Amino acid sequence: MMKKQYSAALTATCVILGVIIGVQVNTVKQQGMTTENQRLSEVILALNQMRAERDALLEQNKALEKNVKEHQNGMLDAEMEQLLSFAGLTEVSGPGVTVTMSDSSHRGSGDMNAYLVHAEDLLSVVNELHGAGAEAVSINGQRMVGKSAITCAGSIVMVNGVRVAAPFEIKAVGEADVLDAALHFPGGVVDNLAPWGIEISVRREAAVVVPAYTQTALFRATEEEE
Repeated sequence: MMKKQYSAALTATCVILGVIIGVQVNTVKQQGMTTENQRLSEVILALNQMRAERDALLEQNKALEKNVKEHQNGMLDAEMEQLLSFAGLTEVSGPGVTVTMSDSSHRGSGDMNAYLVHAEDLLSVVNELHGAGAEAVSINGQRMVGKSAITCAGSIVMVNGVRVAAPFEIKAVGEADVLDAALHFPGGVVDNLAPWGIEISVRREAAVVVPAYTQTALFRATEEEE
């Protein structure tokens, strides 16, 4: 009887221990799974944060690249505009002077050509204006550039290969006071032409428009000849 009771108690104890062990094992497993799930969630969260930061950095990089490109394009456009202006290929406007040169109305004796405005007279005025800081100069609508030529055959004057006639209207953009003073300087171009009755008037203006150089075909032909 005692043995049976002992055996039953032992069996019950073993069953209880088995149940306890099983519960503990399941609990450990569940805790392990919970820990793994938590760690996996943390890893996924960290990965998503890294992706978000990466995307934000990529957007910032695109914005920076766009700004740099726009800045470079702006600089290139400004430089190109300066080059075109320097080459006389763009219209220039601003304060300046309009100089009108006319043949003498009082012809004396001797060579009648001496009382006419010639290429060298126009060139003298243009040189004075450039020397006084003129940004752009034109004669009867013909823009003066590095390749420009003023030629004369008798009473016929050619500017950039285009025939022009008196009265000659020379427009110059720059400081009007300085440009005017340069032409009226004692012993300057106005004084030198006065004895021949060449009429020169200088009008200061708040807004002068000097057109762009348009004789591109002549420009290329001159380069090819060189």
